[in-house]
Amino acid sequence: MTDGRAARVAILGAGPIGMEAALACIEAGFPFTLYEAADDVAGNLRSWGHVRLFTPWSMNVSERMLRHLPDGVVPLDRDEPPTGHELVERVLGPLARTSEVQEGLRTGVRVEAVSREGLLKHHEIGTGRRGEHAFRLLLRDSGDREWVERAEVVLDCTGTHDRPNPLGDGGIPAPGEAALGSRITRTIPDLERTREVWGGRTTLLVGAGHSAQTAARDLASLGEAAPGTHVLWAVRNEVPDWGAVPDDPLPTRAELARVARELADGGSPAVELLAGRVVDRVEEANGGIRAVLRGAGGSTESVTVDQVLSLTGSVGDDRLYRQLQVHECYATSGPMKLAAALLGSGGADCLDSVRQGPEMLQNPEPGFFVLGVKSYGRNNTFLLRVGWEQVTEVFGMLEA
Repeated sequence: MTDGRAARVAILGAGPIGMEAALACIEAGFPFTLYEAADDVAGNLRSWGHVRLFTPWSMNVSERMLRHLPDGVVPLDRDEPPTGHELVERVLGPLARTSEVQEGLRTGVRVEAVSREGLLKHHEIGTGRRGEHAFRLLLRDSGDREWVERAEVVLDCTGTHDRPNPLGDGGIPAPGEAALGSRITRTIPDLERTREVWGGRTTLLVGAGHSAQTAARDLASLGEAAPGTHVLWAVRNEVPDWGAVPDDPLPTRAELARVARELADGGSPAVELLAGRVVDRVEEANGGIRAVLRGAGGSTESVTVDQVLSLTGSVGDDRLYRQLQVHECYATSGPMKLAAALLGSGGADCLDSVRQGPEMLQNPEPGFFVLGVKSYGRNNTFLLRVGWEQVTEVFGMLEA
């Protein structure tokens, strides 16, 4: 609260956690602005909307969302997990069109940076006086118009998909990667819409996580209908575990791990696993792309492909708050208190994730909170219900 007035809340990102935060503002009576860089809500989610989630509807819609959904609009009443598009069409889209959300929603507006009015990062260290200065948000719209708006509280719910990890070894770009630009795809392809791009061509797929497994599965299926489809699948580990969970309660995830193992063992003529390889460098070669792969012993091999599909994960964009006092973990890049609690808990699966308490969400910067998957940094055990609990915990502090 400021001067007896409800603090204005700036919410960065209109995905599932940002929408939850907007609904919490409505219920608590806080004025808010919900900024979304895409032209419609949940831009990141829409970019992989054709992909089916591992978790069922009951784990992807919060109680708060159910309270605010318009009459007659309900999620699918079945155990099958939704696709990203279904989650947007049946939940996030209808919520965004309600008058209460519409009042504060700003689509097509990207938050470029956040600072404190009148202060730099090193000012007022530990004094508590930084909270007396409003946050200053630099905004840019699709027409490149820039302006500044202010808020007393900022909730960073921007997720991680805007900043994919580089292709190269050690987490830095491979030599030549920047020059190839858009010839490297960094999202899971929608093969129903882009079959002609991938069918009958040779692709270097890099990554071993669930996104890469999904792409390998789909490309293998495409290879059955499109002769000449060939995937060279480069993974860092000699013997990947494919993220398999013993007695996995999520059938979709268990099935994906099974298919990945099958493909790794030569289950499809379209997919060739190159285990224990990292990308050393890439370059254009006679219209194709030549990639040099390096093995664990230092040996190298050169492959020439039509295109590169880099699915090596992603991290949150910490450039947004470079002028704020955010204490980050040196290992995971998440906010330090929460990162330490997660590392100490030893949880290996998202279903084991539990709330860590409101104090874990606090930063040295008063009134600034990183929520949702971005708050987990490089820890990949985030679950949507944890993000909803984070929202509730933050508003418990704001209302205190």
